[in-house]
Amino acid sequence: MVTRAQGGRIVIQDVSRTFEDRGSQVVALGNVNLDIEPGEFISLIGPSGCGKSTLLRLVTGLDRPSSGEIRLDGEVVRDSHYSRGLVFQDPTLFPWKSIWGNVATGLEARGVLKERKGEVDKFLELVGLKGFERAYPHQLSGGMAQRAALARALVNHPKVLLLDEPLGALDAFTRMNLQDEILRIWQERRTTMIFVTHDIDEAVYLSDRVVIMTPRPAKIKEIVKIDLPRPRARNGGTFFEYRSRILESLQLAPEAVQPEYIV
Repeated sequence: MVTRAQGGRIVIQDVSRTFEDRGSQVVALGNVNLDIEPGEFISLIGPSGCGKSTLLRLVTGLDRPSSGEIRLDGEVVRDSHYSRGLVFQDPTLFPWKSIWGNVATGLEARGVLKERKGEVDKFLELVGLKGFERAYPHQLSGGMAQRAALARALVNHPKVLLLDEPLGALDAFTRMNLQDEILRIWQERRTTMIFVTHDIDEAVYLSDRVVIMTPRPAKIKEIVKIDLPRPRARNGGTFFEYRSRILESLQLAPEAVQPEYIV
């Protein structure tokens, strides 16, 4: 049995991020404030290039804010740490390593693999990959590879798991199956989840709250609490009411739309 994780509380306070672009400054994030409770499932949704992925990098510690601060359980986030796991749209598995070896990577880097080898097997079973330990990434489907990426992030027992459009490249059927798998893992472990998506239905289906962001410079336009019991019916009337509300909030006047700048 895999030990249950303890989700962390994230506080994003007055966070801005500015980049240099050919001698001029581009403001990707402008004064973002957000409190995320331990074990909460949050989705970020907004126009392409509005800074959703930038915000995720700041929370992981792969980048630093130009101003403001991010705290995890009261501690300022300054650098990357295994307590904050990250899963990308591309599984980014090492092709020369077996699936077992890929999942073990973080534990190996931390020097704790010897005493925690059994956890690699347990997390492979948790994501439905028992029996594929010796397979290599090229032998897996896209959905299976993404499961391996989830196991690799979860084996470090992160307080927060950040998912940057992890299902965007999958077919619709595989995507729905993995949505249910992510929910199952979240409900079992209650890791705090921050999930970036462009899919409104996906956001409504998965989330406790949906955070709607404006075009660049990104700010939080609206936060929609999804008050629906789980498991959720994708074709229910209330589901479509939430979908319509979020879609309406995302729609902008033409003059408000800025040129896309992916950051």
